[in-house]
Amino acid sequence: MAAIVPELGTKTIDLISLVGGFSLHWSGRLLPGLPRASQRRAYANLRSALVRLERTCRGVLQASRLELRLVEGLAVDIRQFRALARQLLDPGTALRPSDLGPDTLAGLSADLLPGWYDDWVLREAEDWRQLRLHALEALADRLTAVGRWGAAADAAGAPVRAEPLRESANAALIKVHLAEGNQSEAVRQFERYRALLGAELGLEPTPRLRRLVRDLLTT
Repeated sequence: MAAIVPELGTKTIDLISLVGGFSLHWSGRLLPGLPRASQRRAYANLRSALVRLERTCRGVLQASRLELRLVEGLAVDIRQFRALARQLLDPGTALRPSDLGPDTLAGLSADLLPGWYDDWVLREAEDWRQLRLHALEALADRLTAVGRWGAAADAAGAPVRAEPLRESANAALIKVHLAEGNQSEAVRQFERYRALLGAELGLEPTPRLRRLVRDLLTT
């Protein structure tokens, strides 16, 4: 999967990308697929990874006898996407038009380091999953408020595809259809969710969700 780079204007940036997969953007170049260090051979594999870094990319690291760290000023995409997600969830925060664009949708739709199963990664990935799903629903609401129906449906559809049983995501998508005047689409989405919820968990949608389409249901 191609790296998802947050929009930061026209300036070329140095960036570690973790959302959607690992890659390094350094001095205008993309260096994907650095070797990973296993726990069993961490030191040996780390030395191998450092040796394999292309000479032009070695400036990304600062090393001493006891410490290895990223060079100061290097951007990390997950930090930027987390900040943007929290802004979306704050109704009082005014956003730039670019914050409601396709780069935001792509970033919020991607997992953190997919395919990595280290315990620390799994914890961070779950925290990011919860935050991004809420942010996608908020993004759908913001886009609906400015009449960008197609983009709003895309934003609401992303968490539905990721978590089909998530009621708040289905509610966000139903609200988009209703705001656009597509009553049949709203009912269809509600019935699809109700059938899936019943088949998977033996549950019914909550009264809150029912109220969204109450006047449109025949039963």
